[in-house]
Amino acid sequence: MTMKTNPYLKNLLKTYVLFMAMAAISCSSNNDESQVSEVDAESPTKPTGLTATNITQRSLDLTWEPATDNVKVKNYWLYQDNQFLVGSGKASYALEGLDPGRTYIYQIQANDAAGNASELSDPLEVSTMELLTAELQYDSGNLEVYLGALMDAVPGVSGNNYKVPTDNDLDQWGLIIHAILEDNIEEAVAQAVYLNYQVVEFADTESTPNQVYYILKEFSIRTNYWGTFVFSKTPKKQNLVLAAPHILHDQNTGYQAAYVFRQNVAKALFISGAHRCNREEPTECSGTTKACSSNYAPYRVSDVPHNIYSTFQRTTEIMYNELPSSVFVQLHGFSKEASDPYVIMSNGTNKTPAKDYVSLIKNALLEEDNTLTFKIPHLDANWTRYAAFDNTQGRFINGSPNPCSVEATGTTGRFVHIEQESSKLRASKAGWEKVSNALGKVF
Repeated sequence: MTMKTNPYLKNLLKTYVLFMAMAAISCSSNNDESQVSEVDAESPTKPTGLTATNITQRSLDLTWEPATDNVKVKNYWLYQDNQFLVGSGKASYALEGLDPGRTYIYQIQANDAAGNASELSDPLEVSTMELLTAELQYDSGNLEVYLGALMDAVPGVSGNNYKVPTDNDLDQWGLIIHAILEDNIEEAVAQAVYLNYQVVEFADTESTPNQVYYILKEFSIRTNYWGTFVFSKTPKKQNLVLAAPHILHDQNTGYQAAYVFRQNVAKALFISGAHRCNREEPTECSGTTKACSSNYAPYRVSDVPHNIYSTFQRTTEIMYNELPSSVFVQLHGFSKEASDPYVIMSNGTNKTPAKDYVSLIKNALLEEDNTLTFKIPHLDANWTRYAAFDNTQGRFINGSPNPCSVEATGTTGRFVHIEQESSKLRASKAGWEKVSNALGKVF
């Protein structure tokens, strides 16, 4: 026999079960103190120490002391001329796109996750540099002496003078280099001024016949320290591009490069604008060195052959693509150990290119001085010391898909890295002449 359930009792039972469940939840919520959250009503402290550095015509860097909070500072709001401008998750911000010769007022406000805001920092008044006059400059004399004076003013190990170029800076730099290579000097002058650079038409009146060069250098009040770049108006060695990336650390290589460049009237010369250890921050690119410390450490951002964010790198990239026969020769120096040769030369890989400029230069140097000894990584398979496998310009030239972190697996042969012991080749003009003559024969 089937029994029927009373609908009234059934609904009453459902109501009772629901009531008990709600009561249990209520009791649990009221009794579990861990579920009760306190409201954060405390504001972060007022930011202090607001400072502006790297001030140019159109950019500046702001830094300040981090604020504190009872929980955590979430971010900072930057005010420009009493108007909110941008937020920052750290205690610094790089500003670009400013107007030349204008005074700005900046303040910082700290915020936490609960929406509490600090007092505004004390205002900081900052004036950008006046817009410089974009005019071609003229000078004359001995090119080697002129460049030597510029190199003598390059800052050393400390100081943090070197500014890492931004993407916008490098794009602007590219406009200058393209204009120079197209012999549009007027355009190069107009574009250079935005980066605090000028173009000097230099007549070397002590060479026979006189030679004319275009020198891309910073104005006397420097803000970037990216280096000096020289281009021959009528090069005799059309395919030879010289570079001295470590003019202070690798003693005499800057003066040597200027000598070799002038003697051969090469296509171009790159000279670094600061010591390789000038900035403390490490580069993102791979590789380590003991150049800046007693132990192996990452390369610094100011070490231009090991940082893709540099004018050295961008100029190399442009010239490599626009001048398909160009060969890039970097002059370096090293401290010779007992087991080392006098010269270590590399194409940046352990591969042998179709045209082996390294071997050609070695043979030419032996004609100048048959006491020289050599190690060449693509000929001496086990040799890796000072082989330049992590040189970012070499990696680019040799076809690396990521010059910052990936070694090249092949070689174009268009990169030559020369490490020189001091006494034989770079200590004096007698040694510089050997290098100059050798490169003159090969190119």
